[in-house]
Amino acid sequence: MERVVGKWMPTAIAVVTGVLTLAGYLFPSTLLGIWRDQLVEWAIIVGGFAVILGLLNVLNVHGKRVFSRKKGWVYSLALLLAALATWIPPVIQDPSRQASQQMFDYVIAPVGASLAALLVFTLTLAAFRLVRNRRSPWSLLFIGVVALTLLGSTPIQGFEWLSEARTWLVRVPGMAGIRGLLLGVGLGIVVTGLRVLLTQDRPYSEF
Repeated sequence: MERVVGKWMPTAIAVVTGVLTLAGYLFPSTLLGIWRDQLVEWAIIVGGFAVILGLLNVLNVHGKRVFSRKKGWVYSLALLLAALATWIPPVIQDPSRQASQQMFDYVIAPVGASLAALLVFTLTLAAFRLVRNRRSPWSLLFIGVVALTLLGSTPIQGFEWLSEARTWLVRVPGMAGIRGLLLGVGLGIVVTGLRVLLTQDRPYSEF
């Protein structure tokens, strides 16, 4: 009996919560809309605690690696120092204070920019390997699009049409591809939600 209750109780809670939230979006002007907002607020709180638990787990795993001096412990130490340096100032003082803003402006933002700059070298290497291993019209099209996009981002005098061509590539084919990906993600979320509501998937249960 306890095994049956432990198996179906999380399922019942998940199904009822999901149905109430969905009904709240379908009928927002009723009492269901109020329940929906309350459930969403609880979900946000739970998500915040999940982020904290994830951070503590990262600190625990990499801390053990550092103390045991396993292979790659130097990278774990760098990760721990970076995590603590970005986590402690906002906790001690207001996140809008000068120390937190300086951490974002002089550390996080430059690191993000450097990672974005690596995209150029990644695309160049991918194009080189593609031409060397697979020579086809599609590979030539890929190289042409990459070259046009990179050159269009560079202000070259006399080649302003490259910037216009790049803008067209981003707004028309690029946006169409992004919309297709977003539609696929949306359909995947809907299918996953329906499978959870129909109890075909029970990720919240260990049984």
